Amino acid sequence: MSQEMPEGGANIEQVTRTSSGRLVLRRPVPSDADELFRMYSDTRLIECDPLLAHSSIIHTQTVLQRRIAEWHQHGHGLWVLLEGDAAGEVVGMGGCQLQADTAWNLSFSLRPQSWGRGYAQEVASAGIALAHSTRPELPITAVVAERNTRSHRAVERVGLHKEWQGPDNYDPDPAAMMLLYADRVLSHDQILALTC
Repeated sequence: MSQEMPEGGANIEQVTRTSSGRLVLRRPVPSDADELFRMYSDTRLIECDPLLAHSSIIHTQTVLQRRIAEWHQHGHGLWVLLEGDAAGEVVGMGGCQLQADTAWNLSFSLRPQSWGRGYAQEVASAGIALAHSTRPELPITAVVAERNTRSHRAVERVGLHKEWQGPDNYDPDPAAMMLLYADRVLSHDQILALTC
């Protein structure tokens, strides 16, 4: 992972390239809303995890503002993923974000056209590396809908293991289940903080 910094100070965009060089990862900006709305309203993406669905551009703009605020507050958060270079096409969003000041939560969403290319592992590895360099004492976790088998495989490939399984408190379907993955054993309090 390499940082591209301009002369004279820190790069406000936090532009990072994955180790393969195939993806550019940068902080989200308000102008990403249209591309991200297209992705989060694609029925193929939300088929396995309906909670990912964005019902309107306003929904996407609200989520995007939250993601931007996380970067300002913590100096770390989810990146917008670009294919090729900084002017490339938006292919998704992902990385690690601070969750309840208890753990780094790994997440990634990719446009269906970009599935099967190994991008999830690339952004996961970059996010984990940055999280470890920022606050190494915190575990890396991932909360995954039980039916989202694609995400289960991706988080297992980067070394996370299942720590907990239970009702998905965020899903209105009472039968919905979630799994909590982690890179280490979690305490009961950590599990509660991350799943309630």
